[in-house]
Amino acid sequence: MDNSILISAHSILRWAVLLFGLYAITKSARGVLYKQDYTSNHNLAATLFIASVHLQVVIGLLLYVARGWADSFSDMAATMGNASSRFWAVEHLTGMLLAAILIQIGRTKSKKATETAKKHKIALLFFSIGLLIILAMIPWPFRGEVARSLWP
Repeated sequence: MDNSILISAHSILRWAVLLFGLYAITKSARGVLYKQDYTSNHNLAATLFIASVHLQVVIGLLLYVARGWADSFSDMAATMGNASSRFWAVEHLTGMLLAAILIQIGRTKSKKATETAKKHKIALLFFSIGLLIILAMIPWPFRGEVARSLWP
């Protein structure tokens, strides 16, 4: 598959992840603050967030392999000594996988919770931490050597 197609899809999907994340966090925060029932709208918000994160991870892993970042583990000293290589081969991958895992844990735990307030609190906590990690690991235009455009 063409790398440019994957990169464009990954860059565009970033916005869906961020928007769905903010939507899910807002729904959970409102649920906590206003002691709302956990409705199908809350469930939809969480589902959209986790689905967009999962798709983003799959595309990201395809890019990781297609761009040859997996090969960087053969010379880890050189990779770790170069800020750009380290970011793409290690930091971005690790941070985003950690965020996806935390978001998935939050989704699973909130679905299993029996009390409405607990469902909202768990989702709010895990989704917020996951989204903060995602925000920290995005190669924003101000990130120096690893900076990327806001749009493909």
